[in-house]
Amino acid sequence: MRGAPRPSSNGPDAAGVLTVSMSRLRILSIAAVTLALLNGCAATPTPTPTASGSALASPLPFGPAPELSEGAIEEHLAALAQISEEHDGVRTAGTSGYTASVDYVIAELRALGYTVTTPVVEMTVYRELPGSTIEIEGGDTFRGGPDFHAMIYSGGGDLTAPVATVGFEDSPGGEGARGCDASDFDEFPAGAIALTAPGAECFRRQVVQNAEAAGAVALVGASPSWAEGQARRPTLLFPDIRIPALAAIGPVGDALQEAASSGADVHIRVDVELQPAFVHSVVAETPGDPERVAMMGAHLDSVHDGPGINDDGSGVAALLEIARVVAGGVGGGRIRFGFWAAEEYGTYGSRDYVAGLSDADRTALRAYINLDMVGSTNGVPYVYDGRFAPSGSDAIADYLMAALEEAGVGGELRDLGGASDHAAFAEAGIAVGGIFSGATELKTDSQATAFGGEAGQPMDRCYHLACDTVANVDVPQVVSFGQAAAGAALALARGELLP
Repeated sequence: MRGAPRPSSNGPDAAGVLTVSMSRLRILSIAAVTLALLNGCAATPTPTPTASGSALASPLPFGPAPELSEGAIEEHLAALAQISEEHDGVRTAGTSGYTASVDYVIAELRALGYTVTTPVVEMTVYRELPGSTIEIEGGDTFRGGPDFHAMIYSGGGDLTAPVATVGFEDSPGGEGARGCDASDFDEFPAGAIALTAPGAECFRRQVVQNAEAAGAVALVGASPSWAEGQARRPTLLFPDIRIPALAAIGPVGDALQEAASSGADVHIRVDVELQPAFVHSVVAETPGDPERVAMMGAHLDSVHDGPGINDDGSGVAALLEIARVVAGGVGGGRIRFGFWAAEEYGTYGSRDYVAGLSDADRTALRAYINLDMVGSTNGVPYVYDGRFAPSGSDAIADYLMAALEEAGVGGELRDLGGASDHAAFAEAGIAVGGIFSGATELKTDSQATAFGGEAGQPMDRCYHLACDTVANVDVPQVVSFGQAAAGAALALARGELLP
């Protein structure tokens, strides 16, 4: 999953999360039971305990969700891990590790009897070359890799300049101006290196573009929570940024703040390489009515700096297992599976796919369900909040919340904005839904009480790092989330959840 803009702290709570009301689930249950009876189904709801201790009629009268095999999911995760081990520890789009991942998914789907297509995706592959440094006059030197990374599609450069802060207490614009608005740089001195405060509630690209327009010769964004070896690499989405844009660990930010205060110059050297490339997504679908299609998707690529087994091998493994269970058809419409290329670069595969749909294709495609990071070991069962998405999305969110509740997992609604492959479908007016188990967000006390795990710790401590291995995946959770999503897809394909 790409780094998402942090949720606003002005919403229901500081995490931007809503817990669905139990009355809303009861409304869904009653409506669903009525629909099932009208369709001639003899559905007998079974009372299920809720978080409040009251009884809730089973919200799944369309029939039980298919059971997924934990062992099969483990085998897929192990296979993706083995691929990364054999290809320099990554499965990044444009690398041999990604090509091997595509080959693996194709082979698995064909063995199940699917006809597979591999849409071509044109993109620009990005590499940060060895030797990047940040040198502070009379002070420390920091190295690319353990201390910072150039963001994906950052510009390169070899420059020396003073540092000016944006968004800190002693910055000209004051604390809170995180760089998302051009006015945050009104007092920025052209020709300086911008050190931006953490916590921007927009895509990093917007901050970098504002800095570039204000005359910054480079930008550094440091996270206080990142220690040595934990620098992540956000994407700037498109290869049109000219200045070096770096994501750094906490000590780099501290040192640059001191340089800004003392007036010390800083030397930045970053070499990057951009190359055009063609990569492939993988698409397959069950037999059934082509006029009613429910699509499920997960991105197949990893980040530049790790094998990506939770992000998003977990979604890929769940999708492959769902494909096995429904391979013979679902009765009624079709379930289509998309394994997307270059999500970590900027959702290239899904965006290209949606852009290539005809009007008839879009009409037939009733909904899209995304599975991106469903195995975080300290996670929360976040369900995409349908209130902020196209018509029909709220029904999918209700179903997923109800399915997780019945499974004894529960869930919280969360607006994920445009941070993963659902975004292109939503922009095209297609109903969307999905489940996500969290990334670098710190679990709150209330979430630990509701869902277990450790409060105050990241939901995925290995997010976008080399330690995102098989050991970083909660496999039973992948099964639970996958079954809920599969149940929603079945109900959509059969015309039970949406008309």
